[in-house]
Amino acid sequence: MMWCMETQPPSRGTPLVHVVLLGLLMPWPACAARADDDQDLIEDPVAAGLVRQQAQALDLASNFDANLFEQANGLVLRGGGRLRRPSPTGITEPPQASPALARLRQRGQEQLERVERSSRLSADQRTRLQLALESDARRIAAEIDATRARYAAVTVKLDEPAGQRKWQEFQQDIQRCRTQLQQAFGKDSLFSDLLGEMLDERQQADLAREAQERRAFRWRAIVAAELLKMDGTLGLNEAQHGVIERLLLAAEPRLVLDGAPGRPEEHAKKMLVYHQLSRVDPVPIREQLSERQWRAVAIMMNQGKAMKSWLDEQGLVEPER
Repeated sequence: MMWCMETQPPSRGTPLVHVVLLGLLMPWPACAARADDDQDLIEDPVAAGLVRQQAQALDLASNFDANLFEQANGLVLRGGGRLRRPSPTGITEPPQASPALARLRQRGQEQLERVERSSRLSADQRTRLQLALESDARRIAAEIDATRARYAAVTVKLDEPAGQRKWQEFQQDIQRCRTQLQQAFGKDSLFSDLLGEMLDERQQADLAREAQERRAFRWRAIVAAELLKMDGTLGLNEAQHGVIERLLLAAEPRLVLDGAPGRPEEHAKKMLVYHQLSRVDPVPIREQLSERQWRAVAIMMNQGKAMKSWLDEQGLVEPER
């Protein structure tokens, strides 16, 4: 979809806050005809508040599904009518009755298969854990579905104060439901309790070792990717790269292995590395870096430290006890 900029100035009596809001929310005249396509969707970043969207009624039910089940982090704004999913045959499929339950069952099955591979479950253990997963999935899905039902047939306009307030409430509900999806089979779940009671010492040790190996591998990959970017920005030599890498790997966080809906976005992974960098001993790093390099790294550390509460909401790491 193409857009043209509208240059007409606001009236003299228009409050400044309204001028700013209109600059974000007023539609730009379309420069080309819109294609007749069910999938013609408008997707603009909303988390940063920079929304340019037609002054039309937004269907919150379709936005709920798009943001909770398709978007891993942040928020998207989808205009138009109800969300319709095309099948491989080209026939439009109706929305699922409970996409939350379908998603939770899929994740639960994947988690059970990982436990079975590492701990070699007996048939009885597998059956009982399967029942626990189904119980957890139904409980969490019922809570999410209740929230989802509140937005059925609800539309808002973002150029109206009431619509903006409703959209803010919608964002809070999305974040809460994401957390429920992430923690559905966590330490407070029936599955986790049963797993701790049922496995013998050998199985528990095998499961813990497999989880630690996965965390270490994932953290090494995240650190390597971010250090590559830092190398390009700072011009690190081998010794400088090595000391930062060694300290970061030693500061491995307890990454969430199961439950996060989708892969973490690049910004979240970068901020996690910066946050862990802010927690290491800075002396070895400062001794290796030039003054220019140290000033840049200090800014990264401060950025990471300031993002602590935001990182806690992203579901990348387990809450500190």
